[in-house]
Amino acid sequence: MELRTLDSDLARLQTLRAINTGELYTLRGKFKMLSRDYGMGFLAWYWTVWFATAGLSYAAIGLGGVDPMMVAAKIETFMSWEPMYLQNKLDPTLGEIGLVIAVNECLEPLRLPFVVVTTKPVVNFFTKRL
Repeated sequence: MELRTLDSDLARLQTLRAINTGELYTLRGKFKMLSRDYGMGFLAWYWTVWFATAGLSYAAIGLGGVDPMMVAAKIETFMSWEPMYLQNKLDPTLGEIGLVIAVNECLEPLRLPFVVVTTKPVVNFFTKRL
């Protein structure tokens, strides 16, 4: 038997097992299936989307005029810390990068379903073209 035939048979059996156990019907199960079946293409697409949303978040924060120092002041007030505690220790550039990463991670519930839905067509598009 050829290795490709064995791989396709194994993938089919794993998919059937996932259907029978109900694992395939959850977002986590679909995520695991995509990483198993598409491997490097899936990771490349996920990180492409992650960096794209990070870039868009950075642009939105920069163009929107959000000041990380003001956000730090709001956090200090909300957490009942002493005034200027966080602001004195925070570099404005690093504060902006930290704010971008925080906003980008808050977008994960939107990003993951998008990646799960679009991985198969995107990976197939690029593998058929090469």
